[in-house]
Amino acid sequence: MSLGFLISGWLFLAPGMAPAWASPVAPSVDGSPSAGVGDGGSSDTIDGIMAQIAAARGELADLDAKLSTATEAFDAGRIRLGQARAAVDDAEARVDRADTAVQDAVQERRGLAASAYRAGGLDALSAILTGDPGGALDRAGALDALARRARVAETRERLARVDLTEARAIARTTMADAQGALDAVTDQKRIIETSAGTQRTLLDGLIVKQADLERQAREREAAARQARQQAAAAEAARIAQAAADEQTRLRQQSGLVQQASDTFAATPVTPATPVTPASPAPPAPAAAGAPPPPVAGGGGAAAAVAEAHRQIGKPYVWGAEGPDAFDCSGLTQWVWAKAGVQLPHYTGDQWSAGRHVSRDQLIPGDLVFFNAALDHVGIYIGNDQMIHAPHTGAVVRVENVWWSSFQGAVRPSG
Repeated sequence: MSLGFLISGWLFLAPGMAPAWASPVAPSVDGSPSAGVGDGGSSDTIDGIMAQIAAARGELADLDAKLSTATEAFDAGRIRLGQARAAVDDAEARVDRADTAVQDAVQERRGLAASAYRAGGLDALSAILTGDPGGALDRAGALDALARRARVAETRERLARVDLTEARAIARTTMADAQGALDAVTDQKRIIETSAGTQRTLLDGLIVKQADLERQAREREAAARQARQQAAAAEAARIAQAAADEQTRLRQQSGLVQQASDTFAATPVTPATPVTPASPAPPAPAAAGAPPPPVAGGGGAAAAVAEAHRQIGKPYVWGAEGPDAFDCSGLTQWVWAKAGVQLPHYTGDQWSAGRHVSRDQLIPGDLVFFNAALDHVGIYIGNDQMIHAPHTGAVVRVENVWWSSFQGAVRPSG
């Protein structure tokens, strides 16, 4: 999701798995349940701290969904803005052409009017009664031709002015549309920047809560050892170590969120830069002992799959298009560009960037899309697996296709 954003993978483990420290009841020094049970989640007990951590994770999950929507809307808005600005350029060019046509018509009409004036007006009777009688018919014919040209010039001027009026009206409407697109993109950027700040605040709070959890567990471990309750001490030590490890992960995650936020803040509200198709990349050398990737489909699919393997391990940064970091649609855009196929940096447009194929028709190189909003995309590599950039805090990696949220697949043209 070209800018789909967040941290769900860091905050939630695989279904059915719980963190080692997440036991709701830890033994006390005398072997009885901890004092935190039934205390309503008091913040000075291990169970109370765990309840607060769970609540913070829930807030982050909600924020994840909102930010995914906002970043996709931002990517879509930048594409629409580019289209709107191109339409403005076309409208302004039409106005210029219409204005030139009006000026040309005015000049032609004025020239004819001057010729008529020099000829003494367009009165055919006067032309017949004045001058040499032998040339009367010639003079009348010339004046008639001049009159016809004058009428044609007036008609041309009138039509040119109508066209100019229409062109100006279209230009005004097109400029208003472009301003609306700009305002929409600006609003989405503001939403994302505000939400990124909220995310960092929540992460900082989680780090503090994990530190409190570690402190409580260390105190419980010391008390249990003093009371020679070795099992309770070991359990408390396990909780403390898990909390310390989680703090480390959260700090790393907070750093990536800050990196993404700084990168996004520096992104101007301008149309997305189109990708220039690159020459197909050579196949990546297979790692020693690793099976070669499955053969991809025709066209540039093999090059795209090989390029996707080369990006494994690079961090997810929302809005990133490579070469050092990617978001989901930025990764698929990058790898297919290496195969000579240009894709937009937006999952919604990538959904329309090729032929749709069913699940049983999938071959390596196809784009696989997820969630009802089509806000995530990966590249299929065979054997029910894909390479994708999942979310903030994660790296580009091979993973089983998310069949539970699978919406369809597209085979890019190339």
